[in-house]
Amino acid sequence: MSTPDGYGRSRHSRDETFAAFAVETRREALRIVNERSPTGVTKHELAAELAARTTAGDATAVTDADRQRLLVDCHHRTLPALFDAGLLEKTDDGRLVTTAHWAFDDAGLGAVLDDQTTDHRVDLDVLFEALSDSRRRTVLSVLDGSHQPHSTEALARAVAASEMDRDIRRDEVEQVWSTLRHVHLPVLNDAGLVGYDAESSLVSYEGHPVLHESWLEGTHEQPSQANARGRSLNAVTGVLRSGSNR
Repeated sequence: MSTPDGYGRSRHSRDETFAAFAVETRREALRIVNERSPTGVTKHELAAELAARTTAGDATAVTDADRQRLLVDCHHRTLPALFDAGLLEKTDDGRLVTTAHWAFDDAGLGAVLDDQTTDHRVDLDVLFEALSDSRRRTVLSVLDGSHQPHSTEALARAVAASEMDRDIRRDEVEQVWSTLRHVHLPVLNDAGLVGYDAESSLVSYEGHPVLHESWLEGTHEQPSQANARGRSLNAVTGVLRSGSNR
């Protein structure tokens, strides 16, 4: 199930949006088209502007081969990803324009598009790749505000409870635990979002200078959603506390 938040953003939409933001060339293409909308740009104009902005930082050094390379990349990789995420569309005359996608109203993503992130040492590709999976965002939501490390088993039970919002079976917890240990926690650790020691099986929340709370699961919900999730997260907090005291 793809659960929407209070702004109607489904988990699938958030997955696709963060995946689209996880490649520098896509972010730059989106930035260019956003600057030119609603008039828009042609695919050739976009490729030429991308070449000017990304080729060794020197627009005078751009060659026809650079423009052609980026035109091919736009056609086969960059634009399909941005179309699939619903961020761009074509007008009747073939120009590229931005859509009414929620990302353009999001303050954090707007800062990324405006190149206003304050810490330029941050690898945005790695950050957005980490955020492009709803389970990883749930991990961050569960750990957010916690100031002590937790066992992976306790975290798995907490994540499962948050995702399912019902009584959970042991085999479901084990499935979540396996994906956390082998897939999601290493990715979050590489992005600097959590501290993860595989040997001790302990996980801690690290935070991130670019991360916005609104990007995580369970934020900006309607009152009825928030009340239901609040009951679930109260149970989750108890699970984490009991697990960390083992």
